[in-house]
Amino acid sequence: MTHTRWRTSSFSSNGASCVEVLEADGATYLRDTKEHGEGPVLHLDGPAWTAFLDEVARDVPSANGAVDVTAGADDGRAVREHSSGAVLHFRDDEWVAFRRGVLAGEFGGPSR
Repeated sequence: MTHTRWRTSSFSSNGASCVEVLEADGATYLRDTKEHGEGPVLHLDGPAWTAFLDEVARDVPSANGAVDVTAGADDGRAVREHSSGAVLHFRDDEWVAFRRGVLAGEFGGPSR
């Protein structure tokens, strides 16, 4: 996954520490910019991504079948992929910036 099309929410602080998203091959991938491209990459197919965006927007527990989002350290979030068990850890400010981008419709789906 060394594509140059990874992107972050416009609400992120200069893309330095945030949720990164790549849309490719009919799927969506998530990674953490703090890992500098060396950490886990989570995969969500189209229906799971749509459900995930809705869950993030509504700030409700995950039921999308691909990833679970749980409270992490310092009020952040941990995102665990079901199929691989890989986990991404985001600080609260990173998750808030991503959620604001989701609410603004930056990653597809209906904006709220």
